[in-house]
Amino acid sequence: MAALTPKPFAHLLARALEEYEHDRSIFHLPRRSFWKPREGLDLSVVLPGGRASTPLGPAAGPHTQLAQNLVAAWLAGSRVLELKTVQVLDRLEIPRPCIDAPGEGYNVEWSQELSLEESAREYAKAWYLIHILRARGIPSETGAHTIFDGSVGYDLAGIRSATVARFLDDMLDSRALLSSLRESLPAPLRAIADVPVPARVFDTVTLSSFHGCPPAELEGIVEHLLTRHALHVVVKLNPTLLGYEAVEEVLRGTLGYEHVELDRAAFDKDLQWNDALRMLDWLSGLAARNGLTLGVKFSNTLVVKNTRGRLEGEHVYLSGPPLHVIATMLADRFVRATGSRYAISFSAGITAENFPDAIANGFGPVTTCTDLLKPTGYRRLPRYLKALEADMERVGAANLAEYVRARAGLMPSAPVSEAAAANLHVYAGRVASDPAYHAPAPAEPAARETLPMFDCESCNNCLLVCPNGAFHALESPPTAMAAGDFQRELQWVVDGGTCNECGNCDTHCPQEGGPWRVKPRWNPEKLAFDAPGATPPQIAAIMAAWGSAKR
Repeated sequence: MAALTPKPFAHLLARALEEYEHDRSIFHLPRRSFWKPREGLDLSVVLPGGRASTPLGPAAGPHTQLAQNLVAAWLAGSRVLELKTVQVLDRLEIPRPCIDAPGEGYNVEWSQELSLEESAREYAKAWYLIHILRARGIPSETGAHTIFDGSVGYDLAGIRSATVARFLDDMLDSRALLSSLRESLPAPLRAIADVPVPARVFDTVTLSSFHGCPPAELEGIVEHLLTRHALHVVVKLNPTLLGYEAVEEVLRGTLGYEHVELDRAAFDKDLQWNDALRMLDWLSGLAARNGLTLGVKFSNTLVVKNTRGRLEGEHVYLSGPPLHVIATMLADRFVRATGSRYAISFSAGITAENFPDAIANGFGPVTTCTDLLKPTGYRRLPRYLKALEADMERVGAANLAEYVRARAGLMPSAPVSEAAAANLHVYAGRVASDPAYHAPAPAEPAARETLPMFDCESCNNCLLVCPNGAFHALESPPTAMAAGDFQRELQWVVDGGTCNECGNCDTHCPQEGGPWRVKPRWNPEKLAFDAPGATPPQIAAIMAAWGSAKR
């Protein structure tokens, strides 16, 4: 199995600056995809961890594990970044591939792939890089406010462990980490990195727990995070709270996902509705007594039986369009039961098309994952914010509070929570009838030609959908073209240190074989090149092209 190898801080900073100077891009994200807010509109949201300039970000997952991923998402407009969930078991063997997202998403990757120490260092790198780029006016947004949200799991013993405690302590006071990163830089870069960086990386954590985690254990985890670490806590709730019959009726009946098979046992052993309300009531009081905030998040992925057979294991975790409908209905039920007592964040099948609705529903932040696994990847994020801005202008709203009220048709003096609840109830009543969330008609899989190591169809999808930015497009050297070693002007190479073999590139490749398996693999740190079957001239040409690209 491929192991992620985090890039040195100096490598990331030098690459970001050089790439921006020569190509007007950073970590493959072109400057035209950097977020630039529209004048006169305030998209900021106030959260327990402070003010964020936009309510958008990537959800905890493949896009928030490595520093360069987080920076790319930030450049594209994310101002609330939910870090990859960490746990005490930090040397897991995760099956490969682990992602299958043809439309709806399936995954088996439920934890970090780095050690806790490496994760802390990656998050500190990203935090530092963002502040360096901001200080240099990249992007050109002024007064940008960015929040990192931590994410921890999965049981009380692990979260209480000394190693998880050390990770959280490092995030709450990262001065030693930041100093170590700065000292690792050569003198010219060290001068560039001489910018103020807040030592507190995050103030809030989102709690993920095992399916079937007892209420008493959940209470113990949240109590520990509130009292030992003085963190605001968001409890991620499972879609099983809606009940087996309701989910079955919506998923397989209304939406037509007949090929998705639920597991009743997962619903029976998971947290139940009345237990959840009682638990949250007690925990919100405990948070308030400690001067902190308890929020909830809709929703975790939905555990289903593995019927597609593309991933290993008996069960997989469902996300994407069908989860959007289920999580919205669950959120509506929750708000009608609890009122405006809890801040609600949302992550389930979010796209540019439904992002404005999610904001009008009073959710914040709103995070996305499955949609970013589709072609253009991080470049999709600015569309979310542009869609929100366009709808704000349509209803004559200058900020998000005005927008929520305007969407509900209420007076400017009406409570925002009342308007949000009204919007959510209306949206929950119609979302299941939207064809965008219905299962596509079954179709015979198209025949695909075999993917060659070189001279593929040049669609560039592998580069655009890779969460880690592991693929690089290189220009074929003219001499190699003239000699007939290559027929196409561009070739693709995999950076072995950042490819974790998730398999997402295979889903979106028009040819059969999987770019992560077939394409030449290069490890710049070890100066190693792996391309079984390639001829010596091809290897020499690719190495020359790589060296030229790296300048």
